[in-house]
Amino acid sequence: MTRRFKSTRKFDKQFKQLDSRVSKQAEKAIELFISDPGHPSLRYKKIQGTDNFYEISINMSVRIIIEVTSDGNDQINTFYIIGTHDEVFPPK
Repeated sequence: MTRRFKSTRKFDKQFKQLDSRVSKQAEKAIELFISDPGHPSLRYKKIQGTDNFYEISINMSVRIIIEVTSDGNDQINTFYIIGTHDEVFPPK
């Protein structure tokens, strides 16, 4: 299985709006996710109540939501949205 990576336009727009400190943390987390998705610092886990959505932690307050799908033998990891916990998991 080959892992492939892409991002949504919304993710790209949100990423550009991050301050430089968080942006550097996010870049580091994305690189780590690509090389070692199980690294404990990412706290990679499935989002309850979804079939294909997972989260990784950038720091204690910022998350990246990733949609994981398959295409034949490929696993597609789409960086879906990025933001604070309350931004990516709005209160009900």
